[in-house]
Amino acid sequence: MDRAELVREQFNKQAEAYEKLAIVTDRTLLNQMVSLSGARAGDRVIEFACGPGFVAMAFAERGAIVTGVDITERFLDHARAEASRRQLGNVGFIAGNVEALPTPPDSFELAVCRFAFHHFGNPNRVLREMKRVTRPGGRLLILDMIASENPAWADYHNRVERLCDPSHVRAIAASEFEQMFAESGLGILQKVPRETSYGLAEWMAHGGPSEENRAAITALMEASIKRDCSGLKVRRQNGEIRFSHQGMTYLLQKPPSW
Repeated sequence: MDRAELVREQFNKQAEAYEKLAIVTDRTLLNQMVSLSGARAGDRVIEFACGPGFVAMAFAERGAIVTGVDITERFLDHARAEASRRQLGNVGFIAGNVEALPTPPDSFELAVCRFAFHHFGNPNRVLREMKRVTRPGGRLLILDMIASENPAWADYHNRVERLCDPSHVRAIAASEFEQMFAESGLGILQKVPRETSYGLAEWMAHGGPSEENRAAITALMEASIKRDCSGLKVRRQNGEIRFSHQGMTYLLQKPPSW
């Protein structure tokens, strides 16, 4: 099974559970993304790997003209239904592979991607595609979890993630993200760190792992309580295992044409 098919299968299966995660629907975070981007009414915005479309709709509610792209049919169906319910005529959702879109270059003022880079087999290719479809002087907004700069902790973290969700490739360290941006000629305008805490049971529900994998995840997380092995701040709180993802929001700029 290729990478795109694996992602499609996983999220068609778990769409409803994913859409219920508090971090996915968090209105404060959505509003922060729109404000940070500097998007204005009438701006053309594209969201890469839009999932259920909550980010795209947040921009549309501010008057932007938005296109959301994803490969998961169930997400697209849900996004279209919700946009219709909200009576948003300035947002549309299309099926597409974000590594290679049939979109002309320089088509958008802003390209956005939230919580998806850790699913990409070739994140550099997606980043180049985001840059390609953004007009000169336009902006890119990328939000994702980040891995520890400690390679052993990052490997442990990614092992846990893949046990929960087989479409996870790897969380990327901030230093690697920033190297990718520099190599692509993108300037960093702002970067905003974020920490998001989860109960382990709530978090596992979004991936739907097998009982065997649930047991393996729990064992790995318990092992990281006494001695941090993952950079996830794993702890036991009120009888529940909890942990924290570190995240970063990057606002980038494509160089203007001279």
